[in-house]
Formats: sequence, C-alpha cells, structure tokens
Amino acid sequence: MRGGLFFLLVVFGIARVGTCVGWSYEALKERFSNDFEASYKISDASTDVCSGLSTKLTLGERLYCTFKGESQKFKSSASGKVQEVLPSPHSELVMGMVLGENQFKLIPTYNDILKRVGLVHVVVVSGYNISLVFALLMRLLGSQYKIKNLVIGLFATFIYAGISGFGIPAVRAWIMGSIAVIFKFYGRPTQGIKILIFSAIVILLLAPEQLFSVSFQLSFMATLGVMLVPDALSNILARLGLKNVPGFLEDFTTSLSAQLMVNPIISYYFGTISIVSLVANPLVLWVVPVCTILGGVLVLAVFINSLLAHVLSFVMFPFLDFFVSFSEFFANFSRASVNMRFSPFAVLIYYALLFLMIRLFRKRKTKDTV
Repeated sequence: MRGGLFFLLVVFGIARVGTCVGWSYEALKERFSNDFEASYKISDASTDVCSGLSTKLTLGERLYCTFKGESQKFKSSASGKVQEVLPSPHSELVMGMVLGENQFKLIPTYNDILKRVGLVHVVVVSGYNISLVFALLMRLLGSQYKIKNLVIGLFATFIYAGISGFGIPAVRAWIMGSIAVIFKFYGRPTQGIKILIFSAIVILLLAPEQLFSVSFQLSFMATLGVMLVPDALSNILARLGLKNVPGFLEDFTTSLSAQLMVNPIISYYFGTISIVSLVANPLVLWVVPVCTILGGVLVLAVFINSLLAHVLSFVMFPFLDFFVSFSEFFANFSRASVNMRFSPFAVLIYYALLFLMIRLFRKRKTKDTV
C-alpha cells in the first residue's frame, strides 16, 4: 500500500512537471540550461503574483500579497534599526540569518567574499534556521509530542517563514520540517531519505517549476549528501586509522559530504567551485545558531528598548566579527575558488561515480562489522 501510494505520488509529480513544460523535451532541456542569469530573471518576473493588478487577484492571493507587503515593511524597519546598533557587514549578517533579508548586494565586496568561501547558504533563512526556531520553541513549551505544542510550533515556524518573505528556501524547509515532525509525532519511523524524497514530491506537486530552481536542487542534494556520504567517509577515515573522529573532523566530514553533492550543480550553473569552503564551513558554522538566536532577540529588542538593543549587540558582536574575520581570511587565498564548468554529461558521470563510491564503502563497512 505504501509502495503504491509512493508510486502514485511520483506519477502525479511527473505529470505536474510535464504540464509545466508543455510535455516538450526541448522546453525541459531549456529549463535546465546553464544560462542561469537569464532563466533566473525570467522566472522572477513570471512568478511574482503580487506584481499583477489587485483586481485580478483571488482572495487568497490578496491575503498572501498583503502579508508579504507587511512583512517587507517590518524587515525594512528592523533593518534600519539593527544598522543603528551594529556596523556593516555585521548588521547584514543578522538580517540574513534571522529574517532572510539579503542586503549583501549593497556591499558587493563582502558578497563576493561569501561566494568565494562557500558561505552564502549560511546567511539566508533555510531549513537549519527553521529547525533551530522549532527546537527552541519545543524547549520553551515542553514536549513536542503534545498536539498543542506541535500545532504552536508548526504555526510559529510558518509565520517565521512568512516574515522572511515566504522565500522558496524557507517555505521548502518549513514543508520538509513539518512532515518530519508530524511523522515523529505519530510514531512513524523518521527515515531521513524517505522524508526528503516525500517532501520533494510534495513541493513539486504544489509548485512543479521548483524542479528547475537552482536553490531547490542545491538544497535537496546537500541534504541528501549529509544523509548518505558521512558513513562512507567515516569508513575511509577508519581505514586510515582515524576510528575515533574528533568533533572538528566530524564537522569537516559533514561539510565535505554536502560539498561533494552540490559541487557539480554549482559548477554547471555558476562555472566555479569553492576550495576553501571545505575548511571554512566547519570552522565558522558553530557561531550560526548563537547569532541566529541572539539576532532574533535583538530584532525584537530594537523595537522595545534602545539600551537593551545596544547591550545585546555588544554581546553578539564578537561572534559576528569572528564570522566576518574568518570569511575574509579564507577569501584572501589565491586559490579560494577555481573556474570549472561541468557539462550535463559530466554531472551524470560525477554522480554515478560518487554513488558507486558510497555503495562500495558502506557495504564494506557492513561486512567488516559482521
């Protein structure tokens, strides 16, 4: 029954994507074109519902656009107030981590630094941030196995995704996180890969054009990499004599796992691969939850009391400065990134070899432990 339901979801997903491209192979191929800048601009213009005339919008679209407009006003106001208590780019980091407000286009120099060291994904609202908010709420409310706490958590994280502007990464992360939490609440085995695939199918059923979104592809493959690759890497390290993996090396393998999965996509669309991200990510990621939580309190404080906001900014400045200083340090390396563009065939070959490596080393690891 479960297999039949999954098969039906896959069929409906394929049907939705097929309808999206008019069942045309050429249209499908064009949507996967590596001319990312052109496709990005076209998709932005065509999917902005709120840019249309208000008289043509449905009631649901009007409510959505009203909420989106009010959230943007809130973010703009919060951004101005945060800039009064924190310098740049520290204030931009807070707004990015907490509310998904991307203001780095105003400081292109630091924006290029984030790209060179592979840290752009850290400064936007993603599944990590939403999981962090949900976990914090559950600690305050108590058990996440109470239906009331579950509903409050799901609603609060939905509002959080909304305040961030209902960006695709935030909504996608909310859908996947909600499915995982609901599965856990009802005692279902929370097998990560199944939940990931199920979430992806649900997203494609709701918005089939997301299949062609670089953000969707990167998010899916990075999550899949964290689920699949670490076991194989740990087996390799064990064969090298590193059976007891220290904390930093564990962070390194997790970061490397995600990087191995997303590198072909980044290369295909952007023509570049970050080298130093393998070291930079595990070194600076530990400050992100600290900055996200303190930053959320700071955003509230700037509307309540100026003195409290200044005290909080003083407390969190060292963590933000650590992030800024290390990202600038790694960006100064002459080989921080390399120019390399994969062809579609090269992408397929890469993933075939990577999955073969995962299968071989995971199987060997099982045999060794029997």
